[in-house]
Amino acid sequence: MRPNLPMPTLGGKQYWTDVYVYGGWRIQQNVFTKHHRLLGPKDVRKAWGTREQCQHALELAKDRGRAVLLSDKVCILLHAFLRSKDSFKGLKKGLEAEGYEVYSVNYASSRYDLDTLAAQMRPLLERVQEDFEDVYIVTHSMGGIIARKILSQQEYPKVRRLVMIAPPNQGAVMADKLLDWWPSQYVTGPAGRQLTADEDSGARNAGIPMCEFGVIAGARGTERGWNRMIPGDDDGLVSVASTRLDGMADFVVVRAWHATIMNKPKTIHQVIVFLNSGRFDHEAEGVLALPDN
Repeated sequence: MRPNLPMPTLGGKQYWTDVYVYGGWRIQQNVFTKHHRLLGPKDVRKAWGTREQCQHALELAKDRGRAVLLSDKVCILLHAFLRSKDSFKGLKKGLEAEGYEVYSVNYASSRYDLDTLAAQMRPLLERVQEDFEDVYIVTHSMGGIIARKILSQQEYPKVRRLVMIAPPNQGAVMADKLLDWWPSQYVTGPAGRQLTADEDSGARNAGIPMCEFGVIAGARGTERGWNRMIPGDDDGLVSVASTRLDGMADFVVVRAWHATIMNKPKTIHQVIVFLNSGRFDHEAEGVLALPDN
């Protein structure tokens, strides 16, 4: 292994992608240099270099009892566009209290198109299946589109259920409006430009997952929603109607804003209920009546 000075990091935001996660440790690859690094549970760099060198360092940590699994079931969290693993702090804590090993995964959402992001995440999911008997996935916003692309192209026997929170399954009107503003082309990246609501968009054609899945939509609970530029009720960025997807086992709407919906206690409750039972709790506090649109 290369000499390493253990250094605190920010955990990798838009310029690092997790290629393997194990017991709170993660191997990441840099978007630009393509080199790898191994981070410990507190995002301290433990090794760097090639993928093989980082994997070797992780195996040593396993042998020494520093990298351990605390459960036989895992929940993988896929974040939204321009967010990171740290956006799931409340949800992660809630799932861990329920006995799940939780892998909040980083991926460079602004650097690649949807197909490339899905291709990067697929090997990680395959590796995780080797470590656990039961695998669950929870996503926020664009993370749901990535999950659809992965789970619609191949069946993963250990993936039990998927929950998509505020996913733009039918595209997002705001993505269309944002692309009309020329500076946005420099910040949206390839994947962001595929989230439009037109018939050929990457979001609308990401496929149907080959596992049981449910959708949680955010809304204001009024006809106009939070954002008057979006038809119908919405969470500020995605309309309730746009979150729907054929084949979903259940669907629930909670009063919430897009950016924070995943960490609301009412959302965390719905996620846990669905992962355990395959249905949402429609009698719970904070659940809104399903709109007609």
